[in-house]
Amino acid sequence: MARKKWKPAKLFRQVFFFIAGALLTGFLTVFFAKFLEHFINRHFSVVIGVGLAVAITLWITQLIKHPPFLLKGTSPLVAGFCAALGVHVAKVWLS
Repeated sequence: MARKKWKPAKLFRQVFFFIAGALLTGFLTVFFAKFLEHFINRHFSVVIGVGLAVAITLWITQLIKHPPFLLKGTSPLVAGFCAALGVHVAKVWLS
């Protein structure tokens, strides 16, 4: 099996989309959490905000054909649900 070579342009593209995706996820999480906090308690607004942010970010990166290499075949809804569940468990355990 031949090994793929990492070219500088491909590496730069992966790093760029990683950073852009992380920033987009962070901004969307804060936005959704603050918006939902008006309607439901803070714990669940953060959990739902993270889930929505992850799902939307993965959906956008799949639309532009640059999903994170570890999540290439994953549904954005499944990834968002898993992220929200992880945040919920972490918040319950840490409180």
